[in-house]
Amino acid sequence: MKTNQLLNIATLFMIIFSCMVAVTNGEAIAQKKSKTRLKVYYEKLPNSDKQISISLIQGSGKKMSGVQNSEVLLTTLDHNDKIKLATLRTDSKGEAVLIIEANYIFPKDDLGYWAIDASYNGNDSLKAAKKSIKFLDMQIDSSFDVVDSVRILTVSTFEVDSIGDKKFIGGIDVKVGVERLYSTLYIDKIETNEEGIGKMEFPNDIPGDSIGAINVILKVDEDDDYGTITKSEKINWGTTVDYSDLLIGRSLFGDEAPLWMIISVAVILIGAWYHFILAIYKVVKMKKLTQK
Repeated sequence: MKTNQLLNIATLFMIIFSCMVAVTNGEAIAQKKSKTRLKVYYEKLPNSDKQISISLIQGSGKKMSGVQNSEVLLTTLDHNDKIKLATLRTDSKGEAVLIIEANYIFPKDDLGYWAIDASYNGNDSLKAAKKSIKFLDMQIDSSFDVVDSVRILTVSTFEVDSIGDKKFIGGIDVKVGVERLYSTLYIDKIETNEEGIGKMEFPNDIPGDSIGAINVILKVDEDDDYGTITKSEKINWGTTVDYSDLLIGRSLFGDEAPLWMIISVAVILIGAWYHFILAIYKVVKMKKLTQK
C-alpha cells in the first residue's frame, strides 16, 4: 500500500515537473521571437487615387531589416464592422503598395475620419504587429492668373461634406514645385490663411518644353490629419527651350570628322597599302631571280 502511494506521488511529481518544464520552454521560445514593426503611409495621388504603402520590419537599432514574402491584412471600419480591403504580400524589402481608385468611398466616423487597420499575424520567429491610421479627406484647388504682368499662383485647401459643400481649411503648408526629368524641383511653400487660400508670385525663369509648358506640383507632405496629398497642373509659364538636335560642324565630338583627320588617315592607309604591295612585288621578283 505504501509502495503504491509512493509511486503515485512520484508519478504526480513527474507530471507536474514535466508541465513546468514545458511551460518554461514555451516561454523561452516565445521570448526568442524577434520584434516586428508595421508602418503604414497614406498618399492621395494627382488623379485622386489613394495609395496605401506599408513597411514591415524586424529587429531593432542597426539590425533592422525588412520582412519579405509575408502577408499583411488591410481593413477599414464601417461603424463597428470590419471591411476587408486587401491582403498584401511584402517584397524583398518588406514593402507593399495598394492603389485604391478615386471612386471608392470610405466609410467615415462622426468626425469625418476614415480609417485603415493593418495587421500581421507573425510566425514562429516573428511577433505579430498592428498599425492603425485615420485621415480626413482634403482636396487642393489651384488657379493661375496674370495681374499687371505678374504671374500669381493661388491655392485653396478644403474638405467636401456629404452634401457637396466646401469647408475651407486654413493653416495648411502647400509645397510648390516643378516636375523635372527624374524628380520634382520645389521652389516655394504657401501657407493657406483662415479662409483656406494662399498665394505666391510664380517665377518667370523656369525652363519648360518647346512651347514653355511646365508641370506644376502642389503637395501637402505628411500632415497629421490629411496625410500626403499631391496635385499636378500643366501651364505655359516656363521659358521655351529648343530640344531639337543642333547642327554641329566638323569636330572630334560631332558626326563628321575634321578634314585634317580624314586626310591624315587617307595618307596613312595609302602608305600602308603601297608598302604592302611593294613587299609582295619584291618577294615575287626575288623568287624569279633564284629560279634563273
